[in-house]
Amino acid sequence: MSRLENFRTLGNRLYSGETSVEVVGRRKRWFAAFGVVMLLALLGLGVRGLHFSVDFTGGSVLTVPTNSLSTTEATSIAVSNGVSAPVVQQMTVTTGGAGHEVTVTTPVISPQTQNALKTDLAHAAGIDVNSITVQSVGASWGHQVSTDAIKALVVFLILVAIYLAVFFEWQMAAAALVSLINVIVITVGVYAWSSLEVSPATVTGFLTILGYAIYDAVVVFDKIRENRKQFVDTDRLSYNRAANLAVNQTLMRSLNTSLIAVIPVIALLIGGILSQAAVLEDIALALFVGIAAGTVSSILLAAPLLVWIKERNPAVKAHTARIEAKAKKEAARTSGAEQPQVAAAVPVGAEPGPVGAGTIKISGRVPGPAAGQREVQPRGNQRPQPRGNKKKR
Repeated sequence: MSRLENFRTLGNRLYSGETSVEVVGRRKRWFAAFGVVMLLALLGLGVRGLHFSVDFTGGSVLTVPTNSLSTTEATSIAVSNGVSAPVVQQMTVTTGGAGHEVTVTTPVISPQTQNALKTDLAHAAGIDVNSITVQSVGASWGHQVSTDAIKALVVFLILVAIYLAVFFEWQMAAAALVSLINVIVITVGVYAWSSLEVSPATVTGFLTILGYAIYDAVVVFDKIRENRKQFVDTDRLSYNRAANLAVNQTLMRSLNTSLIAVIPVIALLIGGILSQAAVLEDIALALFVGIAAGTVSSILLAAPLLVWIKERNPAVKAHTARIEAKAKKEAARTSGAEQPQVAAAVPVGAEPGPVGAGTIKISGRVPGPAAGQREVQPRGNQRPQPRGNKKKR
């Protein structure tokens, strides 16, 4: 079978159990890996923190249409006017003719400081002051946005837990929540270490990928429930083997779904970078990180964690031990039945060994006649003597 044909049939072989990827049995290494990743993410959150946009913190955004003003000059002008930590970006615009815009984002400043900053920016760019547009966001509005986003996240997690506990099992609800929290922490860590700006568009993309991540976990859990009825309840497989089979059966589906979903996200991200559209970049990046983290977590964390929780149950532990003992007994019986029993003829002068020894002991000499007896040649071997050789008496 060629490599291409082997890859094409991989999904079928995984589903039928002909080929298997050990996921559940290696859960300790997955837990350790996710623990390290989460530790790094929390470290980034504590050391670097998140960089929120003006929509959350409040402030002003001054847009300067110019082809001559650089971001370095705009930053120097803002700092000279008493603005602390200004965020200056340059974008290319095509509306109304090709050109560039420089945006200066500031925290909440007084009207006097804002007017002085506008005047200096217009003078440096060689344009009229009225050509600079200002968008101001109050700190109270930004605080409200942050509060609503946190409330939406908490409500989402509660509804997910209730749904899984009612329609599946509470153990699956607990495993799914841990998987979702893992996705949240990883995404937050990526934004913390990269110093990317967290905007309302980021939150929108973030909440979107949480729904995608829980969908992927539900697919795996549904297959585990099906395998439990088919294999575990009939004493054909232990719970961990049935869960590992379910992960293999849904593996290609999860990977293919994630790949198809991430292709337009990458296109959206590239388009946002090329057009310098910050909103597109924020949404696309949050979707990309979330899809990747959600897919990996649903495969390597949710299912193994579910098995770990279920094996705390004495009944499940006893069932697993019984199935394993049954499998060992069957393997030993099959191994013994496969050894052929060959009856060998014992040659003349051979001494048979012990019964079942499988070897035959051969004597070093051929036994002769007993003492006091004459060796008798077989009649067929007697040679007639010639008549002419008889002696006359």
